[in-house]
Amino acid sequence: MGFLFTYFALVWTSFGQKAENAALPELSLQHSWASDVDMAIIVAAVLVVLIARKKAFPPLLVLGGSVLLAQVLKLYVLVRPALDEDAVLVHNSFPSGHTTAAVASVIAVTMAVPKRFALVVAVPGALAAGAVAAETVSLGWHRFSDTLGAALLVSAIAFLVLRKWTAGLVVPPAIAAGGVWLMMTYPQATPSTLAGVVTAGVVGHFGWVMGGPGRRGDQDHSRPGHDSLVVVGGDQFGDGVQSGVRSVPVGAEHHLVTVHSAEGHQTQHTRRVHGFAAVLADGDRHRLVGGGLRQQCGRPGVQSDLAGHGDPSLGHDGSSR
Repeated sequence: MGFLFTYFALVWTSFGQKAENAALPELSLQHSWASDVDMAIIVAAVLVVLIARKKAFPPLLVLGGSVLLAQVLKLYVLVRPALDEDAVLVHNSFPSGHTTAAVASVIAVTMAVPKRFALVVAVPGALAAGAVAAETVSLGWHRFSDTLGAALLVSAIAFLVLRKWTAGLVVPPAIAAGGVWLMMTYPQATPSTLAGVVTAGVVGHFGWVMGGPGRRGDQDHSRPGHDSLVVVGGDQFGDGVQSGVRSVPVGAEHHLVTVHSAEGHQTQHTRRVHGFAAVLADGDRHRLVGGGLRQQCGRPGVQSDLAGHGDPSLGHDGSSR
């Protein structure tokens, strides 16, 4: 919503174009450190692979997908109508590829690190991304809207990949509305400073969502975020005791997993229950619960909310018991 609002308010209206063009600095052809965005992408990709390892695909998808989509939108999809007769530069430059690369690099690394380090990465990364946005505007390479749109595009893609459907519904559009209002109301203000502030704000908000206070124990939406009980065999003896596996979050990335199974009545009032408890990391928990339960259920195709997220390599067959 923020991306589309920025585009239509500043690119598809005459007063939006006039405000931006009035504040557009003279184009500079000098080389700048902001040109080295390719190196930033490579460094971010290497860090993501080294840190996330088997979970590197989502942040790499955000990194590569954002950069590619920004170029496709700018060159082949979005247009800039000629609504300002005094405009010097009329070609479309929305969204900024430089800012997209900078923001995507920071957000990808923020996604890759453990949640407790998300803000540690996002805060200095937001300042760096904001500096890139400010530099591109100060050199006349991009308009203010180009940088804001780039930051909003990456943020939206990241939240969609993480399935955090509602996390970006308030703050990013509010930043977009505030930035557009300031650009139209005070076009004489320094657009590079405003570009840096709003870009840093979008990145900082993402870091807050990923690792802010009260969120460090949150689970990804791709896995259960609550205590889960999976019944194996059910209440076989009609006394209210079920065989099953319970997975309880412990800390940010570990779970206390308990497995219990009833053998049967020993006397009229007692029964024997076997089981174990262990604290497991996410990956080990998925293998145990996802693969193990399919074997214990005794027939192929039996799934559950936890089993559906297990390691698919641990299918049901006689040799894997």
